Amino acid sequence: MKTLEAVKEELFNLISIPSHREFSKILEYLEKRLDYIQFEKQPVKDKDYNLISIDPSRPVLINTHVDTVPPIRMKNPFKPVEIDGKIYGRGAADTKGLIASLIVALDLFRDRYPDREIPVSLAFTVDEEQNSALGSEVLVNNLEGIDYAVVLEPTYGKICVKQMGTVEFKLKVKSDSYHASEFERADNPVKKVFSAIKRIESRLGREVNILSFRSGWEHYATPDEAEVLAEIKVYEGEKADQLEKLIKGTVEKELDVNYKGIDKEDFISFPEGFIFRKLCQAYRAVIGKEPQTGVMPSWTDAANFKKAGIECVIFGFGSLADCHTEREYITVEELKSNTAVLYSLLTILSQSR
Repeated sequence: MKTLEAVKEELFNLISIPSHREFSKILEYLEKRLDYIQFEKQPVKDKDYNLISIDPSRPVLINTHVDTVPPIRMKNPFKPVEIDGKIYGRGAADTKGLIASLIVALDLFRDRYPDREIPVSLAFTVDEEQNSALGSEVLVNNLEGIDYAVVLEPTYGKICVKQMGTVEFKLKVKSDSYHASEFERADNPVKKVFSAIKRIESRLGREVNILSFRSGWEHYATPDEAEVLAEIKVYEGEKADQLEKLIKGTVEKELDVNYKGIDKEDFISFPEGFIFRKLCQAYRAVIGKEPQTGVMPSWTDAANFKKAGIECVIFGFGSLADCHTEREYITVEELKSNTAVLYSLLTILSQSR
């Protein structure tokens, strides 16, 4: 009970520190809170930095990002509240609940084994929620001697060694505008852009995720342009480049719709190697059953670690589906499980040193 109250208090503290625009306050909090660990500030861009404790003698890295998406429509996003066993607030699951569990797990390890060193390297990165993801991109330059990484993200408690790829793009159509009473004269750009979406779905055999749509006005006239931001998933065995080429050809050559690529990532996978086995062992020891494995459907910093040749697992109890929404939460039980598994992992890694 004492541990559970500690991790809940930690999460309340973290949620109360906004970190969607500016990151220094939460990083300063973490550095002070974990003052028994020697950290350094790794410059990222302008005033932004990663907070890292990297040592080749500790070749397992635990990483998570401290930034969150903006409040969007969440009421009182930085005033956490517990209702029916769920703690609500911006970043509750993505990823401040995981950070809170990590902090308490580190505290427990230090108190239980005061003569042992913390057996992992640590990195609290910034900019993950941006398209640039500069935090982990810069971090890999300081990871000499790091062979493994545990990337903390809400995966419903599944241990993931695979991550879905994506092709993100914009479609834009321009057209002459007409008085709306004579809309038959118009080649309506809204209809045209949605025809392109349907054509892509038919050609690729999968749904297109529409992220944003812009067109029209309140004036009584047909719109003169339409623009959509969208993405498709890239599955195992596929190449993002090839899918993008197919999309571009479909909309530009067949439908005369302008295509602009925004981002693309291949499906990635890691071996079920050392860190996978250790995390599974830690999970079994405290949860009492075999962990589920799965595919992380969203981009994570593991993509940049993959490019650096680092073997990763992506893990964390929490509902990804509710992240980035006005109902983001983490359950008290998930906090408890996260803390237990991370403490178990620290203990196992310490024994193997």
